[in-house]
Amino acid sequence: MSFAPLKTEQIESFAARLEAFAREVGHSRLLEFSSRLGDLDSRERDRLSTELMAIYAETASNEAFGLLFELNQDGVMRLIYHHLRRSFFSVGANDVLQEVFFNIYRYPKNFDSTKPSAFRNWTHSIVRNTTLKHSRKAQRNHVVSLTSPDRDSDRDLPNLEPEDFDGLTPLQQSEDKETNEQLIGAWMLYLHFYQEAYRCLTPREKRALYLVEVDGLAYKDAAAELEVRVENLKMRIFRARRKIFTIMKRKFSAAGEASPEREKSAPFSTRADAGRASAADDRMFAPAPAVEKSARPRGRFTTLKSAKQKIVRNLEEGA
Repeated sequence: MSFAPLKTEQIESFAARLEAFAREVGHSRLLEFSSRLGDLDSRERDRLSTELMAIYAETASNEAFGLLFELNQDGVMRLIYHHLRRSFFSVGANDVLQEVFFNIYRYPKNFDSTKPSAFRNWTHSIVRNTTLKHSRKAQRNHVVSLTSPDRDSDRDLPNLEPEDFDGLTPLQQSEDKETNEQLIGAWMLYLHFYQEAYRCLTPREKRALYLVEVDGLAYKDAAAELEVRVENLKMRIFRARRKIFTIMKRKFSAAGEASPEREKSAPFSTRADAGRASAADDRMFAPAPAVEKSARPRGRFTTLKSAKQKIVRNLEEGA
């Protein structure tokens, strides 16, 4: 790791800060280095860095770490670029530099200051491991680009770009679109049968179901509205739902048996419709099922419950 020479204005300010810090901690060697900072050779610069790191490891002084960073950041950056030349993938040198000094800041107890060049050797290991880590991560997160193949043609290498993990492939977009269409079709068929079944209820059953499922009243409040006991209201609700279930089950069964030739020509879609009908039967008395985010239809309705409420409300208003 070769040190970059400090600029003239940097030398004066850095020497003043180093001298003040050396007097504060009572370190004679740092005081000597501060007096001739501009004339230090590479071995003395190594020794200065090792002394600062030893003080930081012992006292956790932010001033010692700040001086250490200003003294070595250019040299560490040169070493990072040296290692990145061997990497085929694009890696941010500043990101590597930040993580290198973060590791130095976080693990000072791993530092051994017995040798004058201890900081140089220790930092060299950290830079090598950190650069290798970022290169491997960049390799995992890159794919061959098909949009601009001529960008790196002078190097005869494939152009690489970061992979967009949130993006969907054309196949996934087609599958999502088909799933949405099938789901909307199944729901519309379900609601169509529900509407026909609701029309078969008696006026008292419709009114009870309307108060509970549309207005959202509690059984106690709905019973008071209808001037009946709660037990009688529950029985009306039960009978109304059972009628709807029976009628819809018969409708789904008739729809499944109506077109055997279609079943032969499209067995997969027919079995899917039969499966949806069976699932609808099983969920008749259960809460409306949750729909996956990717398969949620947009702009129509989000739950069967809200759609059924809309149907019942429209029928009641029309009546």
